[in-house]
Amino acid sequence: MHRKLRLDALMADYGSVLELLHQAQDAKDPVGEIQYEYRKIILEKEIQELEKNITTNASVALFFGGEPVLGSKGIAADFAGSALEKFQDLITRTFAKTELGQLGERGPIPQKSNTQLMLTELARGSFGFVLDEMTNQISHQETVLKLMVDEVSNVVQKTGSANELDFEGILDSLDPRTFLGLKDFFAVLDKNKATIRIVDDEHDFTLDRAAVHRGHLRTETTSIEEKEDVRAGEIIGLLPEHKKFELKTSEGDVIYGSVAKEAIEQYNALLSNGIDIVHQHWTVKFVIRTVHPLNRPPREVYRLTEFFSATSRNK
Repeated sequence: MHRKLRLDALMADYGSVLELLHQAQDAKDPVGEIQYEYRKIILEKEIQELEKNITTNASVALFFGGEPVLGSKGIAADFAGSALEKFQDLITRTFAKTELGQLGERGPIPQKSNTQLMLTELARGSFGFVLDEMTNQISHQETVLKLMVDEVSNVVQKTGSANELDFEGILDSLDPRTFLGLKDFFAVLDKNKATIRIVDDEHDFTLDRAAVHRGHLRTETTSIEEKEDVRAGEIIGLLPEHKKFELKTSEGDVIYGSVAKEAIEQYNALLSNGIDIVHQHWTVKFVIRTVHPLNRPPREVYRLTEFFSATSRNK
């Protein structure tokens, strides 16, 4: 069973056993008291073991409700297949964006074979599915795919949030193709009048009909565009660990943003050759992402992708 769902079930059993134990003590029932005390000890051991056994691979449970679902008995096959497909596609796009930094406007999504989750069981309590990362390799650290599943859960939650600022806060991190995957996922949920609960190691939240419809409207009325640009200026600061930069252009404007993985590797290679580009004038390439939220002015987000060459201060 999914680790968090199993932990929640054990905690619920533990609470019930404690109540029964107190009732047995009040009723002066020594047999019942011994039985419930024994059960309490067993549950405490299971909970402690599960809390120590931190999952390093990706695992997520999706519970669906609304019109496509008949309680815990069944779910419309076409809806279930489409919803799972869109969720998997969103994970694949997020993974590829993180690994590559930028996705092409068309064509197959790279890294798809590295992101496939397996349907391992049906989730109890409502009609849901548990999706797990299956691998023969033993990892003592969280896998990249697990981090991506956590990120997708966070994005889905904030897209349906009642707080508009939650949604706006995630837009800067989404490229156009990943955002399209998010829009498709909410479209499937909303058009089928469904609800969803998502449970992973970091999140446990439910989007009701109002939240699903809100997320659908937001993704339908928001657009994200990208273009490349080359500029020259002084690199005021660069933090490779945090993938952040700040640059003062030749025109005197100060821009800042994130740094692509390839640019970080290029920066480290320059440093190893004794070239420190900070506080130097360079020509660099950017990907400029323009976000057009509903009823808000557009804003630009910069991502530095390449260092071209050093430039003179007067150039």
